[in-house]
Amino acid sequence: MLLMSGCAESPLKDVVDRVEAEPLPQVFSEDAEDAFVEIERQLYPELPDRLVVETLAQLPDAVNETSGLAYRNGRLWTHNDRGHDASLFELTESGDAVRRRVHPLGSENEDWEALAQDDDYLYIADCGNNHGDRIWMQIYKVAWEELDQTRHQGVVASERLNIRLADTRPQRNSHAHDNDCEALAVVDDQLWLFTKNWQDHNTRLYRLDKQASVQQVVSSGEYPARGLITGADYDPQTQRLALIGYRIGFLNLAAFIWLVPVVDGSPDWDQASYHRLSPLGQWEAILWHEGDLLVTRESSVLGRALLGRIRLP
Repeated sequence: MLLMSGCAESPLKDVVDRVEAEPLPQVFSEDAEDAFVEIERQLYPELPDRLVVETLAQLPDAVNETSGLAYRNGRLWTHNDRGHDASLFELTESGDAVRRRVHPLGSENEDWEALAQDDDYLYIADCGNNHGDRIWMQIYKVAWEELDQTRHQGVVASERLNIRLADTRPQRNSHAHDNDCEALAVVDDQLWLFTKNWQDHNTRLYRLDKQASVQQVVSSGEYPARGLITGADYDPQTQRLALIGYRIGFLNLAAFIWLVPVVDGSPDWDQASYHRLSPLGQWEAILWHEGDLLVTRESSVLGRALLGRIRLP
């Protein structure tokens, strides 16, 4: 029993297309994974030992492009990213089947990339921007009280927040810009939105108002993520952010997690710790639960979509 708290244009395809040496090995074998690990070790020998993801469940086919995670009443909620319906999926306790599928009224899935939550609302971040030319992003608020009462295949009311990152300039340059976004977390009374920078591998933080229906915001900080941030969550008990992401190398996609203390209302990157993840894969979402981390992996050439748990040392 589970104990708990992207996209259609896969970057892995870009890696394969750019490689001019031998083709990718059969990555589903142990030997192939060992090859990926060795390549990463040679490329990034300075990085610390890995955190191990314990597999809890193989995710159902309905959510094979999982991109966000939330927890309510003993069950997980997730969703797919770009190219799929605007639907929320409640998983069974084991995590391997869908219990409910719900559509938030008035919402569209241009590129849903993250979930965040507080005691009253679930927040859906439609913020993906692979091409770099998106001007407005949306966050949909769904009241937990109403969602709890919605039946399978039902609809639930939602409120839309329209967000513009006012310190960016749209540019049409797929996977070669710093305007993408896939991570959202509730920190105290704010929503924290983190960018996925394809070029400089940093991440910028945007602080959002949970109530304002139209917001034009500028970043409050930029941090050396050393990769592409795809998910975030905040633990108010330990006052730590967890950021998950990946970095692309030669024949390699290496997943990682940053654990970042929040001090005086801001990330303290000087005290942050960086950890690689094993097994490899396109790990997309992250969620604190009882001192551990729950994560999901999107289906890719590195394997099936998975739900996993990381027990922190």
